[in-house]
Amino acid sequence: MSLLTILLISHSVHAAVLKHEVSSPTYKEFDYKEVCETFKVKEAILISPSSLTEMECFNKKIQLIDFCLNKFPMNKTLTRGYVDKEKKKVICEMSESVMISVSCDERDLKYCFEPKHGCEELKKIYGNRLDIAHFSMLEKNLNCYFSKPIGESLNED
Repeated sequence: MSLLTILLISHSVHAAVLKHEVSSPTYKEFDYKEVCETFKVKEAILISPSSLTEMECFNKKIQLIDFCLNKFPMNKTLTRGYVDKEKKKVICEMSESVMISVSCDERDLKYCFEPKHGCEELKKIYGNRLDIAHFSMLEKNLNCYFSKPIGESLNED
């Protein structure tokens, strides 16, 4: 491979999540149809995931975290909702804590300008009902650690 080809390929590759660790996870699975019915789209003939975190029910876009928040209104460990394309299911994830690390290159650079604010934005994606327990910048990586508030029982729903 020529140097020019390697440079072009490496330049077009976006930054990605370097690490995503979830402690003591619990997963609840739901059919695509149930997601649509929850949001009053009863006759949803066209149901498909439009992204990892969003469903389309007959041209109505539904954020999967909203579905999970609706299903588990009191669960303090709800972290995220996403699509498992292989199983054709929507997954609601619950966890005691989440550690996420992103590279501060291209796609994820917006999270790195103000690390605390960046972690607040990442919390909406990976640790919805958890608190930011720690954040740091190491080299060119933003690290965020989310957990339940101190003093709360981890077994509470």
